[in-house]
Amino acid sequence: MAKVKKLNRVLTVEDSAVPSYLKAGYDEIDEKGEVVKRATGGRTVSIAEYNKVLDEVESLKAENKKLKTKLKKAE
Repeated sequence: MAKVKKLNRVLTVEDSAVPSYLKAGYDEIDEKGEVVKRATGGRTVSIAEYNKVLDEVESLKAENKKLKTKLKKAE
C-alpha cells in the first residue's frame, strides 16, 4: 500500500493505483510525509509563481556560469 497526498488530503491506495493518482495531481509520500514522487498532472501554477521560478532559474544559471569561470581560473 502506498500513501498519496494532495493539499491536506492523505490517502492510502494500492500500489497499482499510484500512477492514476499522480496524474490526478497527488504526490506519493513516504511514512514521514516526505514526497517520494511528484504529481505528473492535475495541477495549475499561477503566472506570478511561474515567472518567479523563471527569474530564479536565470539567476542560478548566471551564478553557475560565474562560478565555472572562477573555477577555471583557479585551476
